[in-house]
Amino acid sequence: MKRGSKGPNVKLLQNALNAVNFKCGEADGVYGPKTEDAVRRFQKVYLPYEVDGVYGPNTMEKLKAVLKSKGY
Repeated sequence: MKRGSKGPNVKLLQNALNAVNFKCGEADGVYGPKTEDAVRRFQKVYLPYEVDGVYGPNTMEKLKAVLKSKGY
């Protein structure tokens, strides 16, 4: 997923980012600038060589691991 994506999967991503303190505002299901920024900030911390603001397979796996480590 990337900027411009819409739908329930974007909402799940937004809720997950908010849960691990990479705040992107209200989970509205629209992958806009706030969501892209939150993904970039997450990537800077956990995937520093893959910072592109796109929610791809590596970012998804890392976010799942971080959620699990925090009890979600």
